[in-house]
Amino acid sequence: MRCPLCDGRLNHIQVRNIGDVTASILWQMHTGECPIHGWFQAEFVGKPPREVFPVDRPAGNARKVLIDGREIFSFPTVWNSVDVKDARQKVDPLDPRYWQIDWKQIGVSARNGRR
Repeated sequence: MRCPLCDGRLNHIQVRNIGDVTASILWQMHTGECPIHGWFQAEFVGKPPREVFPVDRPAGNARKVLIDGREIFSFPTVWNSVDVKDARQKVDPLDPRYWQIDWKQIGVSARNGRR
């Protein structure tokens, strides 16, 4: 997991097992802190997360981030845009390709978001 805003490495990474949905499906929350932009977290159940949330602390409340004057409360990942047919494939939920932010869904360019 990387900072959605600057793509920097997160510090103080925490991985919390929330539980097993079934014997073979993992349910986890990943949280980390960017020294510049604060805490972010993502939750997933067996597949990559659909969103990364800015939060006030690990397992805390969502907070807003201002980008180009717009209030952003979550950052959709590229996994959120995967075609339904492709989403049924077995994938590694920790594959960093799927955790990348889909800036097109937010409506701002990645350059404007990464300050």
